[in-house]
Amino acid sequence: MDYSVLIIDDDIWMQRILSKTLQSYGFNISYLAANAFEGIDMAIEYKPTLIIMDILMPELSGQVALKILKTIKITKNIPVLMVSALSDTENLGLAVKSGTAGFISKPFTRSTVYEKLLSIFGKEKLDLIARGEPIDNEIDLLVNEMSNEKEDSLFLSKSNVKSSIKKESDPGLRSIHSYKENDTNDNEDKNLESIKRLLQKARR
Repeated sequence: MDYSVLIIDDDIWMQRILSKTLQSYGFNISYLAANAFEGIDMAIEYKPTLIIMDILMPELSGQVALKILKTIKITKNIPVLMVSALSDTENLGLAVKSGTAGFISKPFTRSTVYEKLLSIFGKEKLDLIARGEPIDNEIDLLVNEMSNEKEDSLFLSKSNVKSSIKKESDPGLRSIHSYKENDTNDNEDKNLESIKRLLQKARR
C-alpha cells in the first residue's frame, strides 16, 4: 500500500531533506510544492496521507493555507505538520488555532521528525506504514469515502475561502477580497475547480 506526503516549502533543499526522511519511514510517494497555492491544488488533487508545510512563504503564508485546507471537506482531516523557526511565535500561535497537528522547528533532526510522526499516527500505525501495510484510521476512511462521492459533495463556497485569507497578512491577495459574488454562477461558486481558479487568480 502506498502512503504519500505533500511537502509545501519554497526551499528546494528543505523539500529534498524532508522527502528523503519521510521515505525512510514508509511515505514512499512525495508530492512537492514550491508555494502554498500549488500546495492547496495538490492537496485537493492527491489527498496525501500527510502534509508538511513551511509557515513563512511568499505570496500566501503557510498559516493562511492551513486555514483554507481545514475549510475544504476533502482536506480538512489530513494532518498538517508546520515547519517553522523557533522565534516565529506569532505564526505558531495562529497555526495552533487553525488546527495544525504539530510543529517541526528549524533546525531539526531525523529523530525530531519521527517523534512528530509518532505523535500523529502512534507507533503501531507508523510501523504498518513503514511496512506498506494498511492502517485503519480517519485518513484511509476519508480517501476511500471521497473517491466514491459525487462531485457535488466536494463543493465549498467561495466565501469560505475568502474569509480564511487575511488581507493584512497577505496583501497580494486583494483580488480575492474584491471578487464579486456575480463573477461566477452559484454552482461554480461551490465547485473545487472554482476554488483552484480563485487561488490562481490571486497569484497574478
